[in-house]
This record gives sequence, structure tokens and C-alpha cells, in this order.
Amino acid sequence: MPGINMMPSGSTLQIPLDACTNFSGEAGNAQVTLTWTDPKDKYATPEGETAQDPDQLVSVWEYTQIIRKTGSQPTGPHDGELVVSSSVRDQYATTGFVDNGLTNDTLYYYAAYAYNTDGVASEGAFTSATPIAGTPLSQLAEGTLIKILENGSPVEFYLAKHSYEPSLNGEGRELLVRKDCLPARAWGNNVKNGNRYANSLIFNWGNNDYFNQLSDYTKNAITGTNIKYIVGGGDDSVATLNTKIFILSGGEFESFFNDGEVLPTASILRIAYYNGLQCYQWTRTPINYIDNVDVQVLDREGEVTSGNCGNSGSYYPRPCFTLPNTAFVDADLNLIEA
Repeated sequence: MPGINMMPSGSTLQIPLDACTNFSGEAGNAQVTLTWTDPKDKYATPEGETAQDPDQLVSVWEYTQIIRKTGSQPTGPHDGELVVSSSVRDQYATTGFVDNGLTNDTLYYYAAYAYNTDGVASEGAFTSATPIAGTPLSQLAEGTLIKILENGSPVEFYLAKHSYEPSLNGEGRELLVRKDCLPARAWGNNVKNGNRYANSLIFNWGNNDYFNQLSDYTKNAITGTNIKYIVGGGDDSVATLNTKIFILSGGEFESFFNDGEVLPTASILRIAYYNGLQCYQWTRTPINYIDNVDVQVLDREGEVTSGNCGNSGSYYPRPCFTLPNTAFVDADLNLIEA
């Protein structure tokens, strides 16, 4: 209570701290990176905590220990091998502690226990991870070609950008762009307001027929991506769309539109191939016409121009999507489906 020293000198109050929070393990090659947030000191009353009243302190954090075990989750602070003991609060909340020298393809269980100055352990916080042999996408150079399964066969994709549109998606989503174009597809119906990308045939094809060609692992890893796009149908305003599959925008190729940041690999991506030949390809950027389905395209020389797609299917799409930067590739740059 206020005015009463809840922790007089020489006394021991057996009051544990709260458990650590945000405890997670990120698998790597023969290693796991562990991050967590240490608990706050505990006060007798909410008012004491607000005032940071030292007379009301009943449990003070001193250190946190991480325990590792195989076969099952640790049942207590002494059930497993000590990995690290940290006495600097939140030392590993952002950068993480790397537990290395592990065996790939082995599931490791971890528990975090926070101790107070009386040596009392908190309840455990738990996570697990399985190290794998490979390289995360975050460590590859932009422009690297990796292989992803379509209908069970490997297909080449450019790692086009690290942290795609971070203002919309946060850090850590890797942009993958198919190297080769797919057979010609219609943008949409050649009618008034037909060039609205979010309602187009090409958008629906990408998120249904094409999406279903990918493996279950890739489909689950894609989740959804926020992209910028021109509304279309005579409306040149920029909007945000959440989608799984999309195609690149004119802005990403450094045209005068602002529907996306210019990609660092734009010079590579300007040229695409269809059956080994350079081809015309779409962007998702419509031209400001309302009676026809006019869009920006890249011509055979990789220059941004315009074209009328209509129902004729004159141009060739290149599907794009994002994967988390913790996805791995093997030594031959195949996406590891684990």
C-alpha cells in the first residue's frame, strides 16, 4: 500500500515476474535466431507502477535464461540445456540471439524463463524451430534467379526486390517476378470502363487459374500483398489493393505514373521472354481512356508504351507475388518447400 515499503531490506517476497513475451525462433542453416521481450518489474498496485514507486516494488527482473530441448518442450527451467543467460533487459528483442551449431532437419524446442532478484523463475514462454540447409531470400542479391514449382515443375523467377513496398507491407516481403511471360491473356472486356485492373480478367486469372498452379507451400507462403495501382476507367488516382498474384506497374518501370516505387531491377525486368523470344508484356497501369481497354506495356526493346488489349489477348503476362524473407533456397536456388 502507499507509504508502506513492500520490499524491506533483507526480506524475500516469492512473487514471480510475468513470462517473457514475443518469444520466437527463426530457423537458419544449422542455427536458430531467438528473439524475446523481457518482462517489466512488478509493483504492488497499478498506481505504484504508474508512479514507478520503489516502495511498491515486489519483483525485480535480474536475468532471463533460454533452455533448449529436443523431443519435447521443456517442462521447467532445469529440463533441457541452457542456451544463453541475459542480464541486459531486452538485449535480444530486436537483433536476436543466434543459437548455432545445430543439426539441420531437427526440431528444437525452446523455453524462456525470467528470474527476479530473489531467484524466482517466471512461467515459461515457448517456441520451436527446425534448422534447414539453405539460404534465406534475404541474403540473395536482387536480380538472382530462383526456381519455384508450377504444376510440379521448376520455373525461374527473379528476386526483384527486398522488402517490397515496405510502407504498405512492412519490412521482409520479397518480390518474385516470373522470368518468362505466359501465353497471351485478355485484360478484360473491350467496353466502357473495362480497363479497371482490380476487376479485370487478368487480375482474376492470376488469383485463380494461375495461383492454383503453385504448390501448397508457395500458396500458403504468399498470403497477401498490398500494391499500388491506378484505378482505371478514366480515373488516374492511385489506390491500394490487397492481392496474392499481380503484374508489375508502369511506375515500377520508371514511367510517369506513380503506381509503385521504381524497382532496383527494372533494367533487368524490362525485357521478358516467351518461348525463348522477346515479347510484348503488360503492366497493371491503364491509360486514361474509358471506352477501350488501353494499358501501358513494355515493347520488345523494353520501352514503356501503350497498347489496346481488349478481348484479343495481344500481350503476355508475367505473374508476380511476394514471399517472406525467411523462405529458403537450396544450393541450386530451388525454393525449399519445408
